[in-house]
Amino acid sequence: MSCAEMRVLLHSMLDHELDLADAVRVKTHMQACRDCTAEYRRQGALRAAIRRSEPRYRAPQYLHARVITAIRLQTDMSCRAPWWQGAVTGWMGMGVSLALAASLLFVIAMPGEQAIQQELISGHVRSLLASHLTDVTTSDEHTVKPWFNGKLDASPPVVNLTPQGFPLIGGRLDYIHNRVVGALVFKHDQHVINLFVWPVADLKDSGPTSTTREGFNLLHWTCSGMSFWAVSDVNPAALRRFEADYDRQTNGSSQS
Repeated sequence: MSCAEMRVLLHSMLDHELDLADAVRVKTHMQACRDCTAEYRRQGALRAAIRRSEPRYRAPQYLHARVITAIRLQTDMSCRAPWWQGAVTGWMGMGVSLALAASLLFVIAMPGEQAIQQELISGHVRSLLASHLTDVTTSDEHTVKPWFNGKLDASPPVVNLTPQGFPLIGGRLDYIHNRVVGALVFKHDQHVINLFVWPVADLKDSGPTSTTREGFNLLHWTCSGMSFWAVSDVNPAALRRFEADYDRQTNGSSQS
């Protein structure tokens, strides 16, 4: 099978519409072709991002009570007014109250860390889909680290983990949680690992904590006033090995 034939069958493969013979041909081709495998994964990530519904959260009880109280108060005021005034102001007030209730009950912001996780996943997927994985593309940590100078409040620690199986690909700037952050890009086999790094004042060191959202694994830890988030579709064990190797290298070597 040629790459051109593969691209024709790609969407049918993603929709599970191929017969057994074509499915086997596609899988056999992808085993030998990294470009088509990468394209298959990009298309799969895009489909998942498009189909992903935005999360909704139930309003806190105190907010629910305040909205109900406001509606009841407006209703009581309307009942005490003359019938004609109540007919006008009652409907207007009720409309405003219901609009306020709808906005408060259904447009509730996500909790802080969950919102950050959602932004990190979006940044990871965006980097794969937009062909903008790196701004500086090199495995030389001594080139990547100086590239961040002047672009960020603090440059992230940069190491090349090729001997450990996590080669450095490069780095880029991203926008997470209303701020520009550094993103270091590593690979593990055919998987991309985005390591987002930014400084946080008065931040205590903490060990890694893992989370899985929408098929992606996230690992978060803090060290020396910096917040680290690794995002990838590699398995959690590999992501923890990456964190351990990165931590060992950054703490065991001085960053220029």
